[in-house]
Formats: sequence, C-alpha cells, structure tokens
Amino acid sequence: MSNHTKLIREIEDYVRRRGIAETTFGRIAAGDTYFVSRLRKGGSLLVRTEERVRKFMAAPFEKKAAPPAKEPANA
Repeated sequence: MSNHTKLIREIEDYVRRRGIAETTFGRIAAGDTYFVSRLRKGGSLLVRTEERVRKFMAAPFEKKAAPPAKEPANA
C-alpha cells in the first residue's frame, strides 16, 4: 500500500468517526478544500503538509458548542 493510499484511508476513517465532510477536513487540516480529492487523483503531497495533516488528526477533537440563542429584541 502506498503512503498516499494509507493517508487517504486514515483520513476517510477520521472524517467518518468525526462526522465531518472531506472538504471541511481539507480546509481545516491542509488549507485546501479539495485536498482529499487531489490526493485520490494522485496529486503530490509535500512532507510538511502530510505532517500538518497527521498532527491535526492526532490532536484531540473539540466540537464547538452551539452559539447561545438570541433573546427576542422586545423582551
């Protein structure tokens, strides 16, 4: 299994467990909405980008809390 294939599988598992879209993952982890798509198509991958993506996946996952509900204007 190539390094690209292994990384893609790890990303697929990560997004499935976290319930996020691959495009969201790419935007947050690599700064590229199409990151995963490009990998699947055989795109190149810089070592520093792979390190950044792996570091992102290794970090604890923090779900952002929903913003507080706004109170009615005439309350």
